[in-house]
Amino acid sequence: MTHSSDHHHQATVDNPSTIIATVPGTLGYYPHESVVVIGLIASEDTDSVYLGPVLRADLGRMRELTAYLGSAPVDTCIAFLGILVTRVPGSGVALNAVEDLEKLERTNGEPLIDVLWHVSEIAHGTPYSMVFGPEPAELGMFWSELAWEHGVVGSVMASPAMEAMRANGTLPALDRNDTFSYFEPVVLSGAEEHRITSLTQQALARSAQLQVELARGSSSRPASVVHQACTALINAPAQPIIGADEPLSVAEAVPDQNNLLALATVLARPTLRDCVIGEAVRHPQESASALLAVARSFRGVIRANALSIWALVAISRGVSSWASAALHCAQEEVPEHSMSAICLEVLALGEQKKLVTTILEGCELACEKLLGPADPPMRKSA
Repeated sequence: MTHSSDHHHQATVDNPSTIIATVPGTLGYYPHESVVVIGLIASEDTDSVYLGPVLRADLGRMRELTAYLGSAPVDTCIAFLGILVTRVPGSGVALNAVEDLEKLERTNGEPLIDVLWHVSEIAHGTPYSMVFGPEPAELGMFWSELAWEHGVVGSVMASPAMEAMRANGTLPALDRNDTFSYFEPVVLSGAEEHRITSLTQQALARSAQLQVELARGSSSRPASVVHQACTALINAPAQPIIGADEPLSVAEAVPDQNNLLALATVLARPTLRDCVIGEAVRHPQESASALLAVARSFRGVIRANALSIWALVAISRGVSSWASAALHCAQEEVPEHSMSAICLEVLALGEQKKLVTTILEGCELACEKLLGPADPPMRKSA
């Protein structure tokens, strides 16, 4: 089997040892007391298969995972592999999880989960064993050379899923909470909180007025504000997408208040927001630092849109796991936010390769229709 990263690089993943070792790099953190389900997708161009959607649930929240697997369009996956990560495989919650997974069926009545392995933790050298799966005769006939029934986990650091994380200056977090904490709002000083509150109110009112002007088609102001927002994104200090020691404050990332107001205004309205996505993806390290700073300082729809565009930048750089965390934060805080919901659905189906391309094409066509063709803003000279 092969694993295909978001940069279309393929590397061999041909046995349970290496499949299990890919999980931390794919999720962005080390799962504990969890069930992980990996879908395998057949390549359209070759006879190989690659890792598709990777889903995880706490052992105590298996209903969400089984409900999704029972109703999602799973036909794109030719097989599903399960990993039970627990130090107490004989506990009631673990046994219930195994039973729930074993009951899942495809529409033709065949089992949905083809094999389930147990491992106490995902670390190099940790033993794994098969809980359920192919019969011994079938294993001997088709996979006799693979350590299918039991073995030890391979090197997490050497797994192909780690390539994108290392390229962006980071390693998997110790647990899920560490990943999500990267996007937590910062505690602002009294004066800074007052400034951000004022900017939020101005941005919401200004975006509503610009929407009216767009509908009338009688003003060049929307294009001017979008251009200024793009300038704020591409002139932010460049930082690693997820490897920065300390994310920038919003004052450090976008020191010009007029540019910050323009960026907040654009992020307050979907039609304007979509017009800056292309520039954000084309300048990932600059735009990511600005978007993360805005997301950590602002609230509501402005934060949700900043997180969503940051996620698209992260996906374009091959770190979909962190993108998923950002999108989950947007959904938890603004449940009606459609962009983050759609992106999460596409990621869950393992279609991250197509997501950014499709959104870029759609947004740039819509932007040109709304605002007309425009030269991209140029970086200020140092």
